[in-house]
Amino acid sequence: MPAGTSLRVHQGDLVITEPGTVIDGLDIHGFVDVRAANVTIRNSIVRGGQPGGQDSLVRSATDGASLTITDSELVASIASSRTDGLRGSHITAERLEIRNVLDGAHFWGDGDVTLQDSWIHGILHFAVDPARGGTPSHDDAIQIQGGSGYVITGNRIEGGNNAAIQLTQDAGRTSDVRISGNWLDGGGCTVNLAQKDQGPLQGIAVTGNTFGDSTYNCAIIRPAAGSITTSGNVGSDGQTPVVVVRG
Repeated sequence: MPAGTSLRVHQGDLVITEPGTVIDGLDIHGFVDVRAANVTIRNSIVRGGQPGGQDSLVRSATDGASLTITDSELVASIASSRTDGLRGSHITAERLEIRNVLDGAHFWGDGDVTLQDSWIHGILHFAVDPARGGTPSHDDAIQIQGGSGYVITGNRIEGGNNAAIQLTQDAGRTSDVRISGNWLDGGGCTVNLAQKDQGPLQGIAVTGNTFGDSTYNCAIIRPAAGSITTSGNVGSDGQTPVVVVRG
């Protein structure tokens, strides 16, 4: 959020149903649910509250909804395994800071997501997660479960215990994903590409990223099959190529 921005406090959740709504300069002590097209959020903080089920600070997952969110902070006021940062599809997100949540961003549906020039960090991990029957939490800085048309570029993404970017096909086929020019760190494998039972991944490119030194096992793990490009990825020295593991 730009320095010197004057914020007005809003207490409670916001459910946005009017197309073209613009939210500017709010400090929102609640969750935001976008249910309309061409909604804009800018120069704001979203803090959430006590989650009910699985909540997200900002959600755009209703049919026909679309969101542009810029120059804003998504930071949970209550640390919970049931709160993610940004969820849904048809989202353009630029210059965000997302922290103190389980998944920084969680995308599925049609996809159509651009995330750039943002910082995702401070991801929560729970050794005992009530939402998972008491097993450890499955926390990623970014998780993509389906859809196509993803551009993730120019970000600093770190702190996920499982992965910085976890790509699966749990919610459907996943394709046309470009992950480039980011600083990535953390996780068992920092970028984890898993095709599951939906067939080979198509049009996946992980290129030109720099990887930190906090990874447990590997920088990138990918299936042997599929249309997947991994090139130009280097370690923290900016020179040494990272190892790509084929599962």
